[in-house]
Amino acid sequence: MTHTCVFCGGAPVTNEHVYPRWLAEGFPEEMRTTRAIMGSYSDRSSFRRHSGRMLTAQVKAVCGACNSGWMSAFEGRVKPYLLPMIKGQIVELPPEAQEALATWTLKTALMCQVMLPQDEPNLPADLFTDLYWDRQPAEEMNVFCGYMMPPQYLNGPSPMENRSVPRTIRQRRADGSVFEAWATVVTIRIGYAVVQLVSAGPKGLRYELGFEGSYVEPLWPIRETFSWPPRALKTLKEFDTFTDPLSGVGQRLPE
Repeated sequence: MTHTCVFCGGAPVTNEHVYPRWLAEGFPEEMRTTRAIMGSYSDRSSFRRHSGRMLTAQVKAVCGACNSGWMSAFEGRVKPYLLPMIKGQIVELPPEAQEALATWTLKTALMCQVMLPQDEPNLPADLFTDLYWDRQPAEEMNVFCGYMMPPQYLNGPSPMENRSVPRTIRQRRADGSVFEAWATVVTIRIGYAVVQLVSAGPKGLRYELGFEGSYVEPLWPIRETFSWPPRALKTLKEFDTFTDPLSGVGQRLPE
């Protein structure tokens, strides 16, 4: 079986780290551990929770040109902003930083999906190709950032956490006909920093998310310079709500 790059279709493919190892440079001392937590929905139904060595996880799905080219360039662009955010430091985020963080969030969400393949992927394959050509999230995507006090789990603190939550939502067109739309929310916490991608389809679908309180700041679409962090997420309950903003959406429409 021939393996080709998930982004450009090129070959041969090489090993690529899902998370760059430089992220560990920002981990506070109390969170320095090799293990982290990942959660995702399998086949859009049952929730799976994993614990593993996240910074050493690699996938063989990216060609050398992508790995050492545009993907490496993204890491270099985002590192000056993401490292201090991981440490919980105040960071000014101008438009170019917002674009870098939003694009890195999308790239990392896609690589996480490759690491944990599913029969029915939470994010469609065309998002890989779109990112390769556009080098930024789609116009209708939303990317947010937040600040999280590191939660304590039974086995101790986790320096990183990833959650992927899909939803199928019934929508009504202007002519009254009903169609099914999909939405996936991918949330990544690294140290104190939280980034979140909200992607929905079919392509061109416009949607708005309303968060209660001031736990998040929009990263994409980009806007004027702002100061991070926002108000802190302090409990796992708050984080659970934040990672599944579509939990109240998708009720059955009347026929």
